Amino acid sequence: MNCFRTIEEPSGLTFTTTQRPGGIRVITLVGDVDAATVHTLDEALAAGERLVADLTRVSFLSCAGVRSLLEANTRTELAVAVGGHAVTRSLEATGADRLLAVHRGTGAAVAALTPVPEPGREA
Repeated sequence: MNCFRTIEEPSGLTFTTTQRPGGIRVITLVGDVDAATVHTLDEALAAGERLVADLTRVSFLSCAGVRSLLEANTRTELAVAVGGHAVTRSLEATGADRLLAVHRGTGAAVAALTPVPEPGREA
């Protein structure tokens, strides 16, 4: 008799990208960010000058993920949307919450990025 059972849960990290007015690119991530999946986060954050990293559906954020966010923050205008306690705790424990523009929810993160007027339009 087997007294242990294995719970099969999907693992990994996926992302989708949406363009918003003002040149804002919203990257919505779903899953866990750890050493095995951080390359997906790096890929998601690789392009764009004005990014929102929507982490509201991320259930775990490792130090590798925090490092990826900090590196992206040095090369782009980045706003981070959080929703869950686990992600917020990782950012606070590492001090990254003081270096990143962290917002409660995606709407707040998008609003925080100042819109850039489109060519040919007056602000």
